[in-house]
Amino acid sequence: MPPRPRDDALSEVVGFVLILGVIVVALSLYQVYGVPAVGRENEIAHMNHVKNRFVDYKIALDSLWVNDRSGVLLSMAFDLGTGAPATGGRAFALPILTPAGSGGMVTVEEGGAVLNVTAQEGEEIHTLIEDLPLGRLIYQSSNHYWVDQEWIYQGGAIFLSQGEGMAVRVGPSIAVAKKGNNTDLTVAPIRLEGSDMIAGSGPVRIETRMRQGTSSPREPYDWVNLTIKSDDEPTVWIWKRAFDEVRERAKDDWGIDSLHAPELSDDRKRVTLTVKPPGNDNGKVYLTRHSSNYTVTLHGAASLVE
Repeated sequence: MPPRPRDDALSEVVGFVLILGVIVVALSLYQVYGVPAVGRENEIAHMNHVKNRFVDYKIALDSLWVNDRSGVLLSMAFDLGTGAPATGGRAFALPILTPAGSGGMVTVEEGGAVLNVTAQEGEEIHTLIEDLPLGRLIYQSSNHYWVDQEWIYQGGAIFLSQGEGMAVRVGPSIAVAKKGNNTDLTVAPIRLEGSDMIAGSGPVRIETRMRQGTSSPREPYDWVNLTIKSDDEPTVWIWKRAFDEVRERAKDDWGIDSLHAPELSDDRKRVTLTVKPPGNDNGKVYLTRHSSNYTVTLHGAASLVE
């Protein structure tokens, strides 16, 4: 007589399908929640790295004009994005379980906002700097898991644009100090020249050379105006915040309360900071200028392939 049918094989198939279902559910949950979390952490760490590189860039450029190092080449490299694993892969690394690599774009632009410096001495008003184009260096991220950011170096200051807001991360090279009844004002007008752009996710190298650096003697004036003009309203607004910080530092560090709040023009295309002596005892504003021009070029930097 024929053997009785048995369910042993069927139960093994059902068990395998259930285990496979659990694995698929676990992988799906990790892909939905784990992968974005890892990608977000990677992009946050990369944005912090970009911030540190921009701060290093400002410090390096300031060191050139402080030490009068014309002709010295400054080279700085950083990654445009978080990148992605090589196709060779690492052990136990699956593409579907790995965050997508982010990218970015770095741009150097001439022109843009311009700086004007005027001063009064007696009955005469002197134009010390007229329509100096500041130029700017910009990094714009292309993130997948974290908010996009735009880092801007302009005129010795570092600005951060994120969403619809902008913030001053490092103030410009403007120093105000009190010397008796007088005010010492030191300004470093920095101009970037160059026009280039590189986009991607790999490394980029930024080469900067100070072509010319000049320092003026310490000169007394009745008052000094620093004015930024630009057709871009957000740029004018962020420079107003930078001037506000200069004013607050002068008040907190030296007790100088004679600096009025920066004034915006009616068309919002110009902002002016007026520096006056700290009192009404016939004081003077002693101005020192350290002007410097930099040529900036961008290059793709080769990376080690492992």
